[in-house]
Amino acid sequence: MHVDINQLAGNFSRIEFQIIDVVRASVPPGKKCFGVFTPPVSGLIFPIKGRARMSFDGVPYEMEPGKIFHGGPNIALDKEVVGCAEWDYMIIHYQVDDNAKIEFPQAFSHYQINSGYSTRINDLLHRLYNVCITPGNLSALQAKLLFFSILDESLTCADSRHSEWGPELVEQAVEYMKNHYMEPLTVAKLAGQYGLNSKQFSYLFQKHTGMAPLEYLIEHRVRRARELLCTTACSITEISSCIGYSDPYYFSKLFKKRTGFCPTTLRGNFVSRKVL
Repeated sequence: MHVDINQLAGNFSRIEFQIIDVVRASVPPGKKCFGVFTPPVSGLIFPIKGRARMSFDGVPYEMEPGKIFHGGPNIALDKEVVGCAEWDYMIIHYQVDDNAKIEFPQAFSHYQINSGYSTRINDLLHRLYNVCITPGNLSALQAKLLFFSILDESLTCADSRHSEWGPELVEQAVEYMKNHYMEPLTVAKLAGQYGLNSKQFSYLFQKHTGMAPLEYLIEHRVRRARELLCTTACSITEISSCIGYSDPYYFSKLFKKRTGFCPTTLRGNFVSRKVL
């Protein structure tokens, strides 16, 4: 989901909030938890090591170091650790008064900040963690100062990267689409992965690939369907489902429009050539 860095900084600077705690956790590979909800407070998630996939209200995010994620209170959540390594992360829980929903909508929503990897952010996070487990008013003041230092470093890094990482973002998006083409992807979901809105994401994608995101996705799905038709005995319905289309009739029409052949004709031609 897109977040305006400047607006976010302004809201944090002028709207009252309370730091609840800082959690440090390590989750084993393969661990999954679906159909749950975020806590009744807001949270900034900082991946430290490994990778995880989280979906807030159905919007997927690939969580890895160099990215920061926000989850608002009581949001539908699915999460799983991907890869062979443990996923280590820290999360800062904070609370904003419900009356601030109109003034500070970001505190109640989900979004991603692409800060890039920063040893300073990690150092500040661990200092904040240690301060938060120390009682006293002085510790509470230090926690607030450290929080603002983390926020300042994160947003400054993200702001400077925003104009630089267009090609890198598109490369990541292309790779993601190649790995997840069988899922019901939308431009909005893809854009949300990178903290952009649909219009910004589409502009960057077309600028660096010469194709609109959905056009690229369709082309990749059709190429994959051709491979499956020529190399497997899967039915048209099975292939349709495998490449992200639940309706085989729609898939067949799309395939013919793109290739000039209906799927069964293409398969028959390929089999005939093999026999000859």
